[in-house]
Amino acid sequence: MDGETTVDLRATRGRVGIIDVGSNSIRLVVYERASRAPLPVFNEKVLCGLARGLDATGRLNPEGVRLALANIDRFTTLAHNMKVTSLDLLATAAVRDAADGEDFMRELARRPGIHAHTVSGKDEARFSGYGVICGIPEASGVMGDLGGGSLELVALGDGALGNSTTLPVGPLRLMSSGRGDPKRMVVEAVDGVPWLREHAGSTFYAVGGAWRSFARLHMEQAGYPLHIIHHYEIAAEEARAVARLIAVQSAKSLEKMPGVSRRRTDTLPLACLALDRLLATIKPRSVVFSAFGLREGFYYSSLSEAERARHPLIAFAEEQGEGWRRFDLAPAEIFDWLSPVFGDETPTDRVLRTAACHLSDISWNDHPDYRAEQAYVRVLHLPAPGMSHRERAVLAMALAYRYKSDPKAAMLDTALHLSDSRGRSFARRLGACLRLAYNLSGGAPGLLPRIALGRTDRELRLTVPADASASLGDVTARRLESAAEAFGLKPVISRG
Repeated sequence: MDGETTVDLRATRGRVGIIDVGSNSIRLVVYERASRAPLPVFNEKVLCGLARGLDATGRLNPEGVRLALANIDRFTTLAHNMKVTSLDLLATAAVRDAADGEDFMRELARRPGIHAHTVSGKDEARFSGYGVICGIPEASGVMGDLGGGSLELVALGDGALGNSTTLPVGPLRLMSSGRGDPKRMVVEAVDGVPWLREHAGSTFYAVGGAWRSFARLHMEQAGYPLHIIHHYEIAAEEARAVARLIAVQSAKSLEKMPGVSRRRTDTLPLACLALDRLLATIKPRSVVFSAFGLREGFYYSSLSEAERARHPLIAFAEEQGEGWRRFDLAPAEIFDWLSPVFGDETPTDRVLRTAACHLSDISWNDHPDYRAEQAYVRVLHLPAPGMSHRERAVLAMALAYRYKSDPKAAMLDTALHLSDSRGRSFARRLGACLRLAYNLSGGAPGLLPRIALGRTDRELRLTVPADASASLGDVTARRLESAAEAFGLKPVISRG
């Protein structure tokens, strides 16, 4: 459609689905709900190659159209069987640029149950930019979303979008264009975007399947311990060096590299050439990979201002943590009780502490001997946005300490590798205090506010009124001692 593509989310209280019709693949993603932290419950991709030969013929690949329509019918059936409340279809570069793109969309219009949109280049850039902000709220710099048919570039900062450009240099499209040297076309297209140089020294945010493949390859080569693409960060010069190496490899050479999908061996060199050229132009400090893009941005663009203002990690923890709680003890009550001893925390620490309070009963139904390990693994691998890999490691360690005062270093190996000494100290303190909170309250509301937890330069003190003395269990002193040790303080119980 012309102008801005929008979606009304007022009625989408349940599951929502998107069929993303790209230049190379078609993907169905179903989310639990359209929220600040959209959680996918189903995700399937089919390669159709709609844009193959597009620049040479001006039309969609006929075999790709046949495959696309058949799979869209299947995806529609699946989505409605999952009881989605809305199903949107987003057709991007290939369909909007093809002479028969409107015919394709008219064919889709005959199929009931789909809200089909031909997404303009401007909207594609807008949605992809919002997708990065949705998953990385502090994002500031330039986003690039490389698909099979186009490259979208958007400036990001302060939760808003700046300049944007769409370039017709998707690898699949260029390889089948027959209109000259694809490498030269990439270089000329990127060099022709004047506003990029205004963001020299900022961060580059990479979106799209080809660049995710690059990130996986880099993880394998570097022996990186956490295989989560979202918020994976590489120093720009290192990214350029690897990108230049891959850009000159043959498909056969790439097949031998661990971490490279065979489906990407033809297009990955051109994707790496585009990445190298962008990094040479922008000269960023680092490259951050985002698993959030067009689809998440599509929903984010229609959220209320109040919903957008929520931190995505806290939103995720609130929504998912509710299902992991066995008691009526409210996370807010735990948070408020802990606040006097965490007065020197940073804003990032505060977000992690809030999330930890919501997730603090995550392993109650695991075997007692394995609760710390299960909590650690679960949190380290959460499909949650809004945290860097360091922050993910700190949160995971905090939940391990919540269940066990002395988890073995071998169990925490990945998190120890990803964090720093300050983060490890914060995690231990937070976990020990959560452990103390559950010992005192037994998971029941109303008890913690009556027993004050305070911190001085020398002491970590529990102040217990006379009528609440019975709330102190046999292990309370040990739990307080463990928490005080984490702060380097003396444990004190003061009875009123």
